[in-house]
Amino acid sequence: MKLNRKPLPPLNAMKAFEAAARLKSLTRAAEELHVTQGAVSQQVKLLEEYLNTQLFIRKPRKLELTDAARAYLPVLTEAFNNLQASTDELFGTDHRALLTIKCGTSFIHRWLVPRLARFYKNNPGIRIRLMSSVWPSQNEVEEADLEISNGFGDWTGMKVERLTKEHWVVVASPEFLEKYPVDNDALKIIQLPLISTIGDRENWQQWFRKQGYGGLMPMPLLESDTSTMAMEAACNHAGLLLTRSFHVSSLLEDKRLIQAHDFTLPSTGAHYLVLPNKPLSAKVRAFSDWLKYELKLPMKT
Repeated sequence: MKLNRKPLPPLNAMKAFEAAARLKSLTRAAEELHVTQGAVSQQVKLLEEYLNTQLFIRKPRKLELTDAARAYLPVLTEAFNNLQASTDELFGTDHRALLTIKCGTSFIHRWLVPRLARFYKNNPGIRIRLMSSVWPSQNEVEEADLEISNGFGDWTGMKVERLTKEHWVVVASPEFLEKYPVDNDALKIIQLPLISTIGDRENWQQWFRKQGYGGLMPMPLLESDTSTMAMEAACNHAGLLLTRSFHVSSLLEDKRLIQAHDFTLPSTGAHYLVLPNKPLSAKVRAFSDWLKYELKLPMKT
């Protein structure tokens, strides 16, 4: 059954009420809207008649909101703010190109954000919007101009370029290793709390098996669906973490984490630049070239 929706109140009436209620003054609302106080008062009265609800209790030198007005005000304020922001973004005077990038939280926090100032210095005409994601897009780059995805390169219908070659490394905090020294001994590691991430092809069992301990069935004490949370747990002495080298490189440099065992395991997963299957815009090409430069990858001409 089709419902008959009542039309919205007149826009000017809603604007007059929102300004008067927010500023608690008809006079100040008139100044903000560049109309007379009488015009604001008339529009508010029109809204009250349309809604069949009293919105203001008018007192000498004071404007008091009714319960209905207090409930309605934040709804209108948010709506007008969203409308203003979208209008400015689409049609405003800021002519800098907006580049929307979607990528995993670990890449954003550990690699991209610390380097963004260098991108802005060389590309002042581009603004960036970052959107974090846990799982990569499957059949197309969704809600973004480009995506930096953690995976295996098996995206169809998109341009895909591998950015990193990585290996799996066992790390822990200095405090944890001081309390539980492993002495580069895998059999000591199996007896300690283990941390892992979900969704990768390599895991603790494979790490042990490649060293000749195929009969071991390690059960992580903590599993996380993001590397960011797993690394934070390791930094806070929760256990030994098996993680990819790219994720953890900055934490190793800062000595918040230490490599706990010499053995490393090649990673089938990597970070990939995923682009829509169409000609690249100038802003996408500028960021892609900068990204590969920072990663010290060869440029495509």
